[in-house]
Amino acid sequence: MIGLVFPPLVESNFGSFYPSTAVLAGFLEQRGLTTFQRDLNEEFAEFLLRPEELAPIAEGRVPGAPYESYAASAARWALREPGRLITDEGVHLFGAGRHTGRIVEALAVPFRIDPDATTLRRPAVEAVADGIFGRFYERWAATAALPEETRLIGISVPMGPQLVPALLLAVRLKALRPDVRLVLGGPALSLMSLPELETLLTDHPEIDAVVRFDGEFPLLSLARQAESGRWEPERTPGVSCRTADGVRTTDPAPGPNLNSLPLPLFPADAMARLSDPVLGVTQARGCYWGKCDYCDFVELYDGSPAFRGRRPDSFVDELEHLVRAHGTRRFSFVTESIPPAFARRMCALLLERRLDITWSSFVMVDRRFDRELLELMASAGCEFLVVGMETTVTRVLKLVHKSADREENLRFLADAHAAGVHLVVNLIPDLPSTTYEEAMQALRDVQELEHCLQSVSVFPFEATRSSRVGQEPEAFGLVVTAPQEGAWQSQYALNHLPNTDPAMTPEQRAEVHRRYFAFADRVNGTADADGPGTPAPGPDDGVRIPVEYLDVYPDGERLRCVNLRTKERVTLPPAARVRLARVLDGRTFTPRELAAEHGERVAGTLVANLYRSGLLAGASGE
Repeated sequence: MIGLVFPPLVESNFGSFYPSTAVLAGFLEQRGLTTFQRDLNEEFAEFLLRPEELAPIAEGRVPGAPYESYAASAARWALREPGRLITDEGVHLFGAGRHTGRIVEALAVPFRIDPDATTLRRPAVEAVADGIFGRFYERWAATAALPEETRLIGISVPMGPQLVPALLLAVRLKALRPDVRLVLGGPALSLMSLPELETLLTDHPEIDAVVRFDGEFPLLSLARQAESGRWEPERTPGVSCRTADGVRTTDPAPGPNLNSLPLPLFPADAMARLSDPVLGVTQARGCYWGKCDYCDFVELYDGSPAFRGRRPDSFVDELEHLVRAHGTRRFSFVTESIPPAFARRMCALLLERRLDITWSSFVMVDRRFDRELLELMASAGCEFLVVGMETTVTRVLKLVHKSADREENLRFLADAHAAGVHLVVNLIPDLPSTTYEEAMQALRDVQELEHCLQSVSVFPFEATRSSRVGQEPEAFGLVVTAPQEGAWQSQYALNHLPNTDPAMTPEQRAEVHRRYFAFADRVNGTADADGPGTPAPGPDDGVRIPVEYLDVYPDGERLRCVNLRTKERVTLPPAARVRLARVLDGRTFTPRELAAEHGERVAGTLVANLYRSGLLAGASGE
């Protein structure tokens, strides 16, 4: 029997089931092997919501989450409102697109470990055992009942912050079952250099093999070896392992034809814990464009073609199967960028078959996504598109070989909005060689089309070693420097290239980042606000302060209010705190009643300020 495990920490996937183990399970089971799956990332989220784990966060005793932080507010709220996160039956009410999902994400962020050469060494991993991951695995090991016939466990590690928890998991699993072979694989391992991989395998003897790039065929070979008792991983393409002569890495062979893969097997018990999961469905491996110089995802499939896509008919067949098998109707398409021709045919099939689903996908700004196609996508259930637009500076876009220019980017935003397609736009304000003036003009461009955006994510630029920018930094105006501890924004320091970009001064770059993040907070806060655009209440309208979504705590004579839905912070001065004391428990009142107590001018100011701050809700609640 083969176990497939997805470890923490991928906080953005809470409330859903990541498809990597389901795809591998379907592949192995089709070939006669029996499998079981464990989503330890989701189980970690549940562990994190235990009162004894929330209390230190709520009290500001966790590094990176001081008392006044959003994470601490989220913990205090979670302690007060546990039923809004997990039902009495154990069903998880948090997930993608929900404010509860963002709350649980915030609780997990202080525990995220960005792996670098130091954190992956044996002493650092052993030190982690004294923290929350050690407590989680200790509790899990006490209750885990690994089938006696288990011969191999594959640990799927697509994201950098999973690496250290995965290594600690390997230590615990080997102590629990020394007879079981442990195999790590996934993009986080595929992006490691061979010297780094050699160090990892030398430092962590619990790991019997590492699979790089496509995992199906190598894992099948290793599983059959483990079940037969003949363990020779060095003979398997795409595998790194220890041998008597040191660590050996075998070149990868081509991966599978995606159209030949069997249906993924999502475990029923794990699915039953999720109230409204978003299931990932593989649309492609690689990118149909594949030219962006700062991207390292195109490096993940060595040995195979740079791009492998699905046929629309088999793809829609899989969606139909998952609807029937699990009742879910929300999907995320796993792709670097959905091709326009595929999108057109897929949407036509969804409409022909009357498949009532909603879906999201990554997309590249491409002139072939015209108004007509975007309207077709909206009518076929497109919930939103994640757009790696990055910037509107044509010079910089051409430097890094993006497909679109400024005019095409702005056209796409306007057409998608007109077609009814919601957009999640990713911005990189300081791509290589971007000047301060260019970055600020790009921000003004996007601000003018703010109404077209559902949300915005900002990613300060960081060069990765595996991308073309990292391999030829001078060609993009970058100056390679010595590493600086704690200088990284993203989640895989092991792949970062330390550098400076003289196009901006440090002060200019900091100001650009501040303005972009402020813009994103405003857009995202508006999207999450209660009743955006609703008129201000009249004198006799019943209103209330929605305390069920607030963390309220004193700061001297003032009162701090944090809206857990919008992340907005409001400070009530001493006078307002006193005048609103009677309604701070969430009871309904009218502006006229408040005026009778404090006078029309004072009441009018209080109500106006509460309304502008998003601290008023209708009498019915949400």
